[in-house]
Amino acid sequence: MNTYRLLSIDAWRDIDNGWTWNEWHAIGNVPMDLIDKTPRQVFKYLRDAGYLSAQSTGRVALQDDDYNIVIVARGTREPLFAIEYGAAQ
Repeated sequence: MNTYRLLSIDAWRDIDNGWTWNEWHAIGNVPMDLIDKTPRQVFKYLRDAGYLSAQSTGRVALQDDDYNIVIVARGTREPLFAIEYGAAQ
């Protein structure tokens, strides 16, 4: 199965209330076709795989930065995880 790396992100809050990735670590791999799924399907996969908790329901969102699919905290937009698809291009 072809996969993309799943990254765990440590980010710092910027002065303008954005986020800067401080560190990121590969914590696993996800199937390549996951990036073509709906956000709900992505979150379900990550919950079933143990990366997101059940309490994350309704509290996360997806953003695409043209290199990663980033899972962010809905309220603050803090990046939590990323699916690194850009490295394979």
